[in-house]
Amino acid sequence: MTRPRFTDPALQAAYDCLAPADTGAPADTAEAIAAREGLNLAADLAAVRRRTARSAPTRQRIPRRDDSRSLQALAFTLLSRQAVTLRGPELRSRAQAWVRVGLWPQEMEAWIGAVGVDGAAIARDCRTAGIALSAMNVALDGRRVKDRLRGGEPASSVLARAAACGRSLSD
Repeated sequence: MTRPRFTDPALQAAYDCLAPADTGAPADTAEAIAAREGLNLAADLAAVRRRTARSAPTRQRIPRRDDSRSLQALAFTLLSRQAVTLRGPELRSRAQAWVRVGLWPQEMEAWIGAVGVDGAAIARDCRTAGIALSAMNVALDGRRVKDRLRGGEPASSVLARAAACGRSLSD
């Protein structure tokens, strides 16, 4: 069997190193290469696994301080577009209220559109009660859910009204 020849000298050297002398074919596994080269990789592999386990990121993401600042900046921008008459401190306090609700940026934008600039408490209460954003346009006794909530009706009352009508306001 003829051995393949490569035009790239580095590729040829790698092939010559990895190909067993008797077959001319590259070794199939790392174990075969290690055995042929007389290497004991078990200790090195164990050390790599230990280092990787120590340095591997945890699944739970620890929020950074600037994450909340950027979310507050986003809330500030969204609110300033919705309520053009509000300025400075009023916008900042409302933006902080929206950040405390704990929404993702897209969710925050949707909730602001549904319940208004001053609706952070409404959004928080709805999430606590299990009322979904998608339920804001559901009509209960002739009035939409978001109109009832904006009018001051508590989320628990809206939820009870929906249950009495046989409607579900959760996803």
